[in-house]
Amino acid sequence: MHEAGILERCTRRLQEDNNEMLFKLIRRRIKKDVDYAKDIIAIADERLHLDRGTYKHSAKNLVRTEYGLDENNLQAFLGLTDQLAYIFPVKANNIIDYDNPFMRPIFPQVLYENFFKGPQSFAFRYAASFPVAHGRKEIPIGMLCLVTTAIYMALHDIAYENDRLSIQRKAASWDAEYADVMRFLVALKNKSPYGFSTMMAKLYEQASHGQQLQSRMNRVRDALAKINFDKLGTGSL
Repeated sequence: MHEAGILERCTRRLQEDNNEMLFKLIRRRIKKDVDYAKDIIAIADERLHLDRGTYKHSAKNLVRTEYGLDENNLQAFLGLTDQLAYIFPVKANNIIDYDNPFMRPIFPQVLYENFFKGPQSFAFRYAASFPVAHGRKEIPIGMLCLVTTAIYMALHDIAYENDRLSIQRKAASWDAEYADVMRFLVALKNKSPYGFSTMMAKLYEQASHGQQLQSRMNRVRDALAKINFDKLGTGSL
């Protein structure tokens, strides 16, 4: 029943996006054909696992330099993950800045790589899906949870690089960390709604700035592609 409710809500988004005909076709089919509904859920579940791997891979390329980790540095991992320390930036005097969670550069970087980069990105195709508060676009809570958990699991993999952990144990670690980060974000929002909104807006601004830089690079690439270099400089003024 829970999965059916999720599926119903997902298909209803098609209706909100003005895909009325597609919405009606899928909704009619999932209500009549249980196997079809199960297949759609299975596809979504498989996609989720693939996406998790993609997010973690992009984070793994950044965590070593962000956190200064060496191979199998278990003690550093335990220190970073205790009380969610890895989400907080560090001041010049090596004191954790607990007033600015998620303001480490790695967070907007991983957001950009997975959700803002290129014309096929989520941000490019579904720009209207981002929440807006106080006149500012924000990163959705679920999106930040995914990225944060990916960073955690990248740290986890580096710390336990020589240990063969089962897929089930890794999945359990992912789910547990995601739940903790979600609880943390919900508590932040409840305790300081405006501060939370400002934080999520800053993350959106930083991640989308990466998107704008990519867009500017594409402008240069596209302009160069139109030039016939054999005729360059042969015209008259």
